[in-house]
Amino acid sequence: MEDGGLRASILAKDDATCHGEESQSLLEVSQQPELKPRGSDWRPPAIILGLECLESMAFNGIATNLVVYIRSVLHGGIASSASIVSLWYGTSFFVPILGAGIADAYWGNYKTVLISLVMYLLGMVLITVGSFIPSAPALCNFGSCSSSKGTENLIFFSGLYLSAVGCGGVRSALLPLGADQFNNENSLDTPKRRNFFSLFYISVIFGVITSGTIVVWVQKNVSWAIGYGIATTCIALALVGFVAGTPIFRRREPSGSPMKSIFQVTFAAFKNMSLEIPADSSLLYEARSKNTHKRGPRLAHTDDFRYCTACFWLLIQ
Repeated sequence: MEDGGLRASILAKDDATCHGEESQSLLEVSQQPELKPRGSDWRPPAIILGLECLESMAFNGIATNLVVYIRSVLHGGIASSASIVSLWYGTSFFVPILGAGIADAYWGNYKTVLISLVMYLLGMVLITVGSFIPSAPALCNFGSCSSSKGTENLIFFSGLYLSAVGCGGVRSALLPLGADQFNNENSLDTPKRRNFFSLFYISVIFGVITSGTIVVWVQKNVSWAIGYGIATTCIALALVGFVAGTPIFRRREPSGSPMKSIFQVTFAAFKNMSLEIPADSSLLYEARSKNTHKRGPRLAHTDDFRYCTACFWLLIQ
């Protein structure tokens, strides 16, 4: 009996000691200063905003006076000059569709922007070199003008469309790359990301205003070559700044293009239109990805897009 009482008292002391140490450690933890969550680094978004401003200056430095250049220097016709400019515009705005798919599926945003900037710079250099080549005399009637040299046309238009492809690649991946610099799980980054999108388009407008005043004035009153040289310098500075910011950029690996999944679902839906669907709608949920390990709430079946139900039911089974 005495041994039992002694054991109970020792256990009680040990338990009290453990509780005392635990409460003391909790008190020490509670007395420590709280660490405030830190937001993302401000330097990568700032570099991207500056890059977009320079790109906008370069693009609009070409586009604003392009019809005038083709008409007055290359001696193209009115209709052909307008057609060339329209085709160039269409190319520069169509390439981002292809660039976005390549960035999502293969290269990622960073690599897409880097390769596009190199192509952009090469195209701008060709445009500038082409503008330095002496052209045919401009003193001629609107109806009969001698065409400029074939070498000048080849160099200029090669650079023109190469810059259109590079510009489209930059447009497709630069803004998503800027969004990748913010942490979605950090509440401090939410307003910063919102401000970044606003500043991004302000940078675009600032580049348009700058090129529409300074660059265009230089082209008309000083020299076409110097005006295009300013635009080329903008792209060169953008490339240098982008490469210099490589160590601090947050890069996301390509995860595959969503267009592939859309085409797969559409094809499977048409292929399985005759498949018998269970009457119990509680069995119909969206299919879970094999790479997803998180278990969360699933979306229940609805009557919308019923032609895809056969496809989903096949995926679930």
